[in-house]
Amino acid sequence: MLTNIRTHESYLNFVVEQLDLQFDDKTFLTDFYSKPIVWCSLVDLTDAGTLLKHRYSSNPRGRKPRNPCDMLRSLMLMHDQKVTSVDQWVFTLKTTPIWAILSGFTPDNVPGVGTFYDFFNRLWLAPSPHLSNRKKRKLKKAKKKGKKNQKLEPKNPKIVQKLVKRALKNKKVRYTAKAHDQLQILFQSLFVHPSASKGLVGNTQSLSMMADGSPVITGGRPYGKFLCDCRKQGNWKCQCQRQFSDPDADYGWDSSREKYYYGRSLFMVAASDSPYDLPIYPRMYRASKHDSVLFVSTFHELKHWYPDWTFGEVILDSALDAYPIYEMLEHHDVSAIIDLNPRRSKQFIYNEMDINLDGVPICPIGRKMLDWGVDKKRYRRKWRCPAVVGKWTCPTPCSESAYGRTFYTSTKDNPRLFPRVKRDSKEWYKRYALRTGVERCIKRQKIDYRLEDSRGRSSRHWNIRSYIIGMCQHADAWMKEAEKNHFSTIDPIIKSLLSL
Repeated sequence: MLTNIRTHESYLNFVVEQLDLQFDDKTFLTDFYSKPIVWCSLVDLTDAGTLLKHRYSSNPRGRKPRNPCDMLRSLMLMHDQKVTSVDQWVFTLKTTPIWAILSGFTPDNVPGVGTFYDFFNRLWLAPSPHLSNRKKRKLKKAKKKGKKNQKLEPKNPKIVQKLVKRALKNKKVRYTAKAHDQLQILFQSLFVHPSASKGLVGNTQSLSMMADGSPVITGGRPYGKFLCDCRKQGNWKCQCQRQFSDPDADYGWDSSREKYYYGRSLFMVAASDSPYDLPIYPRMYRASKHDSVLFVSTFHELKHWYPDWTFGEVILDSALDAYPIYEMLEHHDVSAIIDLNPRRSKQFIYNEMDINLDGVPICPIGRKMLDWGVDKKRYRRKWRCPAVVGKWTCPTPCSESAYGRTFYTSTKDNPRLFPRVKRDSKEWYKRYALRTGVERCIKRQKIDYRLEDSRGRSSRHWNIRSYIIGMCQHADAWMKEAEKNHFSTIDPIIKSLLSL
């Protein structure tokens, strides 16, 4: 039973008292540990106790549980220090008192490895670390390979169209509870919303977001453990069930390395206008799913998790250049900034007029018509004759008017061909250039915080690591903002401790 969850101010007083007892030389703290001390002082986890209270027993008997605020803070410090093993982190807490103190524990009363794994169960809503049965048949690796930097097409070419049609048919899409929901509640309540209030994710009433997928290699073997005696009988290619240490993983195509991998796909949604490329929804999927399929489901989950936010723009790469996605975004009044996929692009005809790949009408003599403004209420763009505007003589004029021929293109008629932001415009290139922010966000997870180094073997492990790293990314942004303000926003008791 959870009782007496201390406030953030009480935690800071505890840290100062313990540091005074353990360290006589405050210069040592200032020289080596000032950054993590300030980092922890900026992260207020008091509400974690309320958000996790229902995950603890209401029976007052038995041993009192650890404060969930301290456990969560300790996990954040573990990832901040690039420690990938719980066993190693417990050893660090016992041998380096300052990390135990910053976590919220006294140096002589540090939680054990089992306590951390028990806390993992409270963060994960499924009864098992895995989402599927550990016993199944061996997965077959696909023989077809893609080209460099080109992702494989979905196995079912019309799967995106079917998903979007189903979503648009139902006015209110029901959200099905998932195992990672508790992690998302903590993440958005303790980090995303505070960052939004500080102005670090952009305008939440017209949020610009970006999304992309990235491969995550699991530590489990793709071959599994044999449970039959077929090999003893000389049958090395049996189809019997095997036991897998990571049954939720499967094969996916890594387009950058041009090879198949066994694991998951990290689909990251980040804020485009954030100066720190902050994540707002990290999501783990099976590796075999295509990014276009992942975006459809992720977008509707976002609408559930952030009902008070309004999404005004989505920036995506060419892997998600599918007409149903444009149709879905237009239905929700969201501007689509998506690069064209050359494999799906060709010359178009719209109202008996040829249209090039940039959505520009081509007049009968093969010249581009000139953009003459857009009606933002109806998202209808006006085009004028290049000869009349340029004051040169057309050999075959198609209009007797002195104003010249005019032509209109509407986003409603074809959102892919005529997006709200014209493709070859300066505004388009400026907005699309922001898409690299999601790659930097993923790079922070996979390289800076060493997401894949732990070689985990369960969905629980990968989801918890991804969310905890996302929390650290927000805490790092708060730290940089504090440095910009010369630490004027940190608590006075920490200032006096470090003589800032």
